[in-house]
Amino acid sequence: MTRTFLLFVGLLGGCTPAVRDIALSDIDLSNMQTVQTIRERLSPQEGAAFADYVVRHHIKSAHYCGQPLLNNDGEAPDTVGEAVDLTVRRDAGDRSILVAAQPPAHPRELAKDHWDKLIRNRDNIIDAQARLRLEYGDDAKRRSDWMSLETRMIEIDRNLLAIKPNVFGSGT
Repeated sequence: MTRTFLLFVGLLGGCTPAVRDIALSDIDLSNMQTVQTIRERLSPQEGAAFADYVVRHHIKSAHYCGQPLLNNDGEAPDTVGEAVDLTVRRDAGDRSILVAAQPPAHPRELAKDHWDKLIRNRDNIIDAQARLRLEYGDDAKRRSDWMSLETRMIEIDRNLLAIKPNVFGSGT
């Protein structure tokens, strides 16, 4: 407990080595105040990786993933920096495995995603036209930016009509 408090005070006082060089054996990883202090001294990405290490990859964590983080020599990380680096590497590998395990998107699903994007763009154009009407009243339709919006709206409607059979089937 005293060592954790001294580490915490040292971190606040700046008399300790660089945060990545702090030995994990000198940190009470069950003390979330200490973990938070270290996390705040790291970059946002490294801080998130360190928190992930503490919660999922540290053997004594209640949410331990079941697979210890080991370096190329088969050893557990000794410092905060090593823990961060190994966590980033493990998490990137886990993400790539998940992506590879996902089946390819069905063409109808891709068409539906494209449909949704076109609808969002169309809604944004309608909102822009409403703002122009509020600002300029009946003169809004004579403005060049209105004409540009109308041209984009026609193109979106044309694209929606073209992909409608792929999204909803050829019968509708």
